[in-house]
Amino acid sequence: MKACLNSIITLTVLAILAVPASALAQGRARAPEPPIMKNPAPRLPNGKPNMSGLWGQVRRADVTNKNIPGYVPELPYTAWGKKQWDEYTAEKGDYTGSCLPFGLSRTLYGPHPVQIIQDNDFLVFLAEQNSWFHVVPTDGRAKDKELPASWWGDSVGHWDGDTLVIETTNLNGYTRVDTDGHPMSEQAKITNTFRRIDYGHAEHTYTLDDPKTYTKPWTIKETWTLRVNDRIMEYSCEENNKDFFDGHIAPWRPPSEKD
Repeated sequence: MKACLNSIITLTVLAILAVPASALAQGRARAPEPPIMKNPAPRLPNGKPNMSGLWGQVRRADVTNKNIPGYVPELPYTAWGKKQWDEYTAEKGDYTGSCLPFGLSRTLYGPHPVQIIQDNDFLVFLAEQNSWFHVVPTDGRAKDKELPASWWGDSVGHWDGDTLVIETTNLNGYTRVDTDGHPMSEQAKITNTFRRIDYGHAEHTYTLDDPKTYTKPWTIKETWTLRVNDRIMEYSCEENNKDFFDGHIAPWRPPSEKD
């Protein structure tokens, strides 16, 4: 009986060794094949390009930085806008240092990634920065005139062919364009366009039309690249914020008036 059992064990081991490794791997999860970045762009059920994914947006601490492609050579200030720029210093109290919302501009051009989730009727920005989110209807609805002004403003989207156009208004006038503090007012209208060129790339434009701050609209154009294997992480601005709690930076307070 013992010899018979040993023979069975031996045959079983030999049978396992004879099975190709690929066959043994079929019962467990495999690492996904890396996508071909120049494959066609994925599409939504309604046939429009799907912008879903984690995107490597372009970091712009200063939108006038000539070392970054797509920069704005010179901002066309109004007298009011130039005064806001000349008098701004972060040490006096920048709202981001107090963990208040960065707003759309400084989030899209910040150092932390942004993920987009989209279906036929909505696009959602998921920002790693302080774990913020921003929901954008894309079904052609009108703006909600009852909403109060806010840090992110009210965004609605519509399609122009295969280009998604997102218009944002109803801003509270406290946010800045970038880390350097280029100003914008409560009259600002931000227009973002997104056109997914292929699987791994998308064209993005940012246009700021703010007649209180600038004499004419200005636009930034750039290409975003899909970050396939990355993910957004948990972020808490308040936790261990030594600069804020030790008094290295002044807490932000809204100005007494905007004019």
